[in-house]
Amino acid sequence: MNETPLKPLKTPAAGSLAERVRHTLDRLNLDEPRSAVYLGVPVFTVRKWINGEREPGAAVARLLDVLGMVEAMAPALHGSFLPPELGHVKKSRSKRSTK
Repeated sequence: MNETPLKPLKTPAAGSLAERVRHTLDRLNLDEPRSAVYLGVPVFTVRKWINGEREPGAAVARLLDVLGMVEAMAPALHGSFLPPELGHVKKSRSKRSTK
């Protein structure tokens, strides 16, 4: 049986934006799905960033700057930006009126 070997995970380069994203998400104790919600990107994008497969763009750098300032100046406000544990999220169903 021919199995394709898995590619080893890369590590973001020291001092790179990808490393900064990884450290921020680690500090905030966010897993990949919650990280994606926090940063407003798909999970596979976050996964590529933290595994060093892709480098985030300049907009992500600015977002991290702004979120870092909010975290430092208004921790309670920043806390409201953090997504809840996804296992505890209740999905609401909106019912549209048929009138």
